[in-house]
Amino acid sequence: MAANETPFYTPAAPVRILLDTDIGPDCDDAGAAAVLHALDKDGEATIAGMMHCTSSKWGAGCLDALNAYYGRPDIPVGTLKTEGFLNDDAGYERYNKGITLNYPNRYKEEAAPDAVRLYRELLAKSEDQSTVIVAIGPLPNLMNLLQSEPDELSPLNGTELAARKVKHLVVMGGAFPRGKEWNFEMHPESASYVGAHWPTPITFTGFEIGLDIHTGSRLFTELPADHPVRQSYSWYVGEGKSRHSWDLTAVLYAARGAFPYWDLVRGRIEVDRVTGENAWQDDEAGPHAYLRALSSPESVAELLDELMVKHGG
Repeated sequence: MAANETPFYTPAAPVRILLDTDIGPDCDDAGAAAVLHALDKDGEATIAGMMHCTSSKWGAGCLDALNAYYGRPDIPVGTLKTEGFLNDDAGYERYNKGITLNYPNRYKEEAAPDAVRLYRELLAKSEDQSTVIVAIGPLPNLMNLLQSEPDELSPLNGTELAARKVKHLVVMGGAFPRGKEWNFEMHPESASYVGAHWPTPITFTGFEIGLDIHTGSRLFTELPADHPVRQSYSWYVGEGKSRHSWDLTAVLYAARGAFPYWDLVRGRIEVDRVTGENAWQDDEAGPHAYLRALSSPESVAELLDELMVKHGG
């Protein structure tokens, strides 16, 4: 289905976005945060909150530091409370620790709130069908949200709450029409569960979408040396280098929709709960879709680079 025909997802600016990210294992999460802040400043998005989805104690502080640098220290930040998932000596904290320790934020010493409780709080007080969740890491927070029980924040369980308050879920994950991708592979149980039980439409922006879109080099020529997003890229890929743009494309799609950058393939995903490998069944009436490239990688990269450096901080 072409994206300029019957739309699967039509954003209406400003899009209220909750970002769920594993910031730390890859610098494109920092790039995605930069794009989101640019869209927020331009009136295309409203950042309602950010969630960190690994056990790293530096993730929430890194997000909070980025938000503070962009003049938004008020943005709520939550974090996964499960221990031992993608942290410490596994090599997944290549820049989030440095950002947390070297830039002002609320979570250098104290722990950030529980992500599921913060999800429930933010969703409960939002308008119905008002929120787009953009998940650019593994999905344990979203699985835990779906499995959450009614509480003083809402009489609805997590699945009911998401069904009422969320308009759309955008997931950077999977490889299409079939394959294995890192986010799903790291936590296959949650990828499988969310794919099978999430109660609203889902769009997947797969591994193949961001692979050929290289961004980040302009950070080193147009932003100050102490800019935390520039620092994130420098610590991860090296000064002056670019990186694949998996997570940035998910944020762009959430704010602007598919056309003219991509079209959509409608259907249903199935994710193996042991391996994280995904399969796909085409279905024009299916609840899921994945992006398929229309524009050249270079044209999308130019747009994303412009958004990353547009407001600086």
